[in-house]
Amino acid sequence: MLFLIPLALAQSPTDLADEAVSNHPGLEAKASQTRRLEALAAVSDLWPDPMLGFEYSNMAVDAPLPGNHPMSGVQFKATQMLPAPGTTALRAEVAQGRVEISEAMEREAELRLRKQVEQTWWRLALSRAMEAVTEAHLERTEELVAAVRSQYETGSAGQSALLRLQLLSDRLADDLGDYERVDVELSAALAAALSRPEARFETPETLDAAPLDGTVEDWLAQALDSRPELARLDWVAANERRSAELAKVEGRPDPTLWAGYRVRTQDMDGTDLVSLGVSLPIPVHSGRRAEGIAAAHLEAASAAEAEREAAIDGLEASLRRAHARWQRALDKELTYEEVLLPAAEATLETTLSDYRVGKTDFASLYDAEVGLLMLERARLTAVAETRIQAAEVRALTGGSP
Repeated sequence: MLFLIPLALAQSPTDLADEAVSNHPGLEAKASQTRRLEALAAVSDLWPDPMLGFEYSNMAVDAPLPGNHPMSGVQFKATQMLPAPGTTALRAEVAQGRVEISEAMEREAELRLRKQVEQTWWRLALSRAMEAVTEAHLERTEELVAAVRSQYETGSAGQSALLRLQLLSDRLADDLGDYERVDVELSAALAAALSRPEARFETPETLDAAPLDGTVEDWLAQALDSRPELARLDWVAANERRSAELAKVEGRPDPTLWAGYRVRTQDMDGTDLVSLGVSLPIPVHSGRRAEGIAAAHLEAASAAEAEREAAIDGLEASLRRAHARWQRALDKELTYEEVLLPAAEATLETTLSDYRVGKTDFASLYDAEVGLLMLERARLTAVAETRIQAAEVRALTGGSP
C-alpha cells in the first residue's frame, strides 16, 4: 500500500481533472438540480385530476330527509377541467427546455473545473521547476564565491565582490521559501478541487511546451459548436419563446365538464335524475394577463439572444488573446532553448575562466550568472504558459483545440 500511494498521486493533469469532475460536490449539486428538473418534466404534460363530489341537496327545512320533498335527493357529481388545445404539449416542451439549460450549465461548470485543475497543476509544476533552478544556481553561487575568495586572498578582488555574491546567495535562499509556500497553496487548491485530503502531487522534473494547433477562426468555429455556455443561451432564448406561446394558450378559457347522478327515494316518484353540464370562465382579465406574460417572455428571449452575441464577441477576443500568448510563449521557449541559453551558459563558463586568470572583472562574472538565472526562469515560465493557455483554450472552445 505504501508503494502504491505515490503511484496513485503521480497523475497527469487530465487524470486529475477527470477525478475532480467525478468527485466534486459542486458538480453533484448541479447534477441533482438537473435530475430534479427531469422529474418535473416527466409529469409536466399531465391533465388536472378529475373531481368527485357528493351533494345532499334540496331538503325541506322542517323535514331534512330524502323523500320529504319532490326535489330532495343525494347527487354524485364528477368534474373534469379540459386544458386548452396545445397547453400540455407546450408545458412539456418548456419543462424539457429547463432540463437542457441545466445540463448546459452542468457541462460549463465541468469545463471551468477542468481548467482550474489543469492550470493549477501546471503552475505547481512551474513552481517546482523554478525551485530546482534556484537550488542549482545557489550551488553555483558557492562555486563563484570560491573563485572570488581565491582572488580576494591574492588581492586581485575586493571585499565588495564577496559581499555581492553573499547577497545573491541569500536572495536565492529566500526565494526557496517562497516556492515552498506556493507549493503548499497550490497543493491545497488541487486537493480542494479533487475533494480529497491534502497530499503531495507529483509533477515532472522537466517541462515541455505544448505545440500550437489551430487558428483563432478554427477555435471559434469549434466553440460555436461545442461551448456549453452558448448552447445554454440558445436554449434560454428558445425556451422563453415557447413560454410566450404557452402564456397565450393558457390565456384561453379552459372548459370544465361535469356529470351528475341524483338518487331519489321511491316515496315521491323516486326516479333518479341525470345531469350534464359545461362551464367556461369569463375572460375579463385573463387575455390581458396572458399578453403581458407573453411580452415579458419575448423580452427575455431577446435579452438571451443579445447576451449570446456579446458572449461570442468576448469569446473571440479571449481566443485571440490566448492564441497570441500561446504563440509568443512558444517563440520565447524556442529562442531561449536554442539561442539565448546556450549563449548565456557559454558566456558564464568563459567569464568564470577569464576571471580566474584575471582577464575580466567581477561585474562581468556577476552579470553572467544573474543573466543565466533570469533566462532559465523565463524559459520555464514560457513553457508553462503554453500549457496554461492550452487549458484556457480547451475551456473556451469546449474541447481540445
